[in-house]
Amino acid sequence: MKFEINAGDIALHVDFQNGADRILIQHGESAINFEAIMIHTGVYSVIMNNRSFVVGVCPHTDERINVNGTPIDVQLLDSIHLHLRKLGWDSVEETKAGEVIAQIPGLVTKIFHGLGDEVMEGEPIFLMEAMKMENEIKAPVSGVIQRISIKEGQTVDKGTKIIEID
Repeated sequence: MKFEINAGDIALHVDFQNGADRILIQHGESAINFEAIMIHTGVYSVIMNNRSFVVGVCPHTDERINVNGTPIDVQLLDSIHLHLRKLGWDSVEETKAGEVIAQIPGLVTKIFHGLGDEVMEGEPIFLMEAMKMENEIKAPVSGVIQRISIKEGQTVDKGTKIIEID
């Protein structure tokens, strides 16, 4: 399975291959073999290149690990996320901000709410036609619509601020 691992300024394009009790990470011409044994939930003993590491996955977020006590922020992108990025969907992180921004260019065909309306998280707020498909965009948070920056029938570019919920 192909993945991209981002840690700080480092981006590794890797191909994970599971063996019997080993994992192979292929990166370009290089290959890394390692064993990982779960000690406790979220804590692993990893042996790589005859060196032992204790790796812990942060229980509150899967985007932070600790290697021998040193915290490292990581992002793991699978093939679906890599494909979405190729299509222009750069942000694969779930956002809980109340600002709804167009992730791809498209045509806003229907707005379901007006300024001052109360919406619940997950409730449809507008329809957007993009790549010959109609997409129902849902509220990322519950709150009151504070600003609507577009009108029905308006074409928007990627990155356009559309609705703000507070």
